[in-house]
Amino acid sequence: MTQDYLLSLPYSLPTEILLYILTYLPAKHLVRCRQVCVRWRNIIDWLTTSDSLWREHCKRDFSDVHMIARHKARVGMLWFNIYRSLSLWPQLSLARDVHDEFASASCLNDEIQSLEVLKNGIIGVHKFGSIVYYDIETLEPAKRGPITGEYVSYSENDNAIILKTHNLHLFVIRKLIHNPHFESNATFHEVKTYILVDKLLYYVDLNNDIYLCKLDEANLVNKLVKESEEFIMCLGYTDRLNVLTFRRNIYSMIDGNLVLVCDLDECYNLLHQFYKYNLLETVDWRIVFQWTCIMHHKLPEGPLREIMTVRIYGDVVLVGCNWGVFLIYYAPFTNGEFDLYKTVPVRQYNFMEPSDCPVLIVCPILRADILEAEDGHTIILAMPKKVALLDFVHDFKRTESVAVLPYNDLQQVKLLRTAEVDNNTS
Repeated sequence: MTQDYLLSLPYSLPTEILLYILTYLPAKHLVRCRQVCVRWRNIIDWLTTSDSLWREHCKRDFSDVHMIARHKARVGMLWFNIYRSLSLWPQLSLARDVHDEFASASCLNDEIQSLEVLKNGIIGVHKFGSIVYYDIETLEPAKRGPITGEYVSYSENDNAIILKTHNLHLFVIRKLIHNPHFESNATFHEVKTYILVDKLLYYVDLNNDIYLCKLDEANLVNKLVKESEEFIMCLGYTDRLNVLTFRRNIYSMIDGNLVLVCDLDECYNLLHQFYKYNLLETVDWRIVFQWTCIMHHKLPEGPLREIMTVRIYGDVVLVGCNWGVFLIYYAPFTNGEFDLYKTVPVRQYNFMEPSDCPVLIVCPILRADILEAEDGHTIILAMPKKVALLDFVHDFKRTESVAVLPYNDLQQVKLLRTAEVDNNTS
């Protein structure tokens, strides 16, 4: 074989074979191959609508966050769009941002306490006297009716709605019931803290006993998992249940037993341990800063002294503070350890309204969450007076070769080959 023949071979391959080969390439290599020629660009553009292909790319390159991104993405997003948006987070500093807000609180009963981003573009906003659902596209109340009542905390996913009252009652409302004999709801008492993980609900009662309720079973019953000898502060979940106690110990549930995995008194970086055991989102930050003083650790400077909430989203970390300051970090690691205090945020905002400053009214960021959009991201923030939106948009030059068909549609492959023959003939 001549050298010219070998060089021309990739360009002369039948479309079916070239498509087959390209599906095995990593996503970053597809971007490079797209620049080879017009034919390759068109074929790779068609590959972008293969949800099965780009789901595998997302699973491979963003294993820790791809399912969350899919669940909370804007309506109509394909897996390719999700992959592209997840890839753009390292360039957040270059994105154009647009602010908006909704659900303004005009009275005490409307004061906002938290929110949950659900699928299909719905946001559940936890207000003082109700749970109200909004449409992310219109920012108007959704068709789904509100849940009235005063609740201390609210959580929701595809499987259940969890509501905790001031009297420490925990209401479990199942959303999907595939069998009419299944229980639709249950109530547990004397609950001080809980964590909802997919179809599992763990909670701790006043005796520091840990219970488990499986949301996919016929009966919503609580099963005692373990009795704790220490006062439990909060729960976290990685591949197993993790427990933080007021004695500054972290335990993991291993083979049905609570095993001590970390003594915080012996750690110089508390944040890394909270990150390692997925406790950053559930820990009480007021107590953390008390511990920091007791342990003679250096306190952070600026707004990080008054953290209210932390949200982990892959390598993205959202931090809300007490005085309306909101910070976005990307991969905040120092020498391999998670450390916000020594990392510079990618973006920083202050949502304190000018009218608040003279009277020193705080404007805490109570909750933060993310939706992926096409070539961008939407961050949603809950504050007592309103819900704020930060839309980040990455601007790119668009080409006309937009993907319109899945790569495994053989009929369209035939049309492509016909078009190639016509072009060569002309």
